[in-house]
Amino acid sequence: MATTASTSDQVPVRARGWAIPVVLAVVAIVALVAIGMSIATLVGGGSQETVTFVVPDGTTERVFFGESVEIMPNEVRMRVGDTLVVRNDDIETVTVGPFTVRAGETLTQEFRRPQTLIGECTLSGSGEIKIIVT
Repeated sequence: MATTASTSDQVPVRARGWAIPVVLAVVAIVALVAIGMSIATLVGGGSQETVTFVVPDGTTERVFFGESVEIMPNEVRMRVGDTLVVRNDDIETVTVGPFTVRAGETLTQEFRRPQTLIGECTLSGSGEIKIIVT
């Protein structure tokens, strides 16, 4: 008696061919994600800072009566990945370089590339500000 396998006992060639490529693709994707995260940490430095300035209520009144207001320095140095926060608790809009912060609002600006921003600043003693991002 010869034994022959029935067609239902055999695994089609197409079904056997998909398992290995799918597993390899999943492993490759996981490896690429891990490598990408490692590179992002190395390039970003991993230690971002947040620099915060608060405009207290009454600042506009102080300026109106001739008082010198120096809430911000003339030059702010930051690194790529750092965040500048300006919270305006006063009743008037303030200007910080290219940014405008209305009364009661908060500016949150993360810097993603090296740049130098120069402009008017109603919060520095000189009336100008230079934001240098390296």
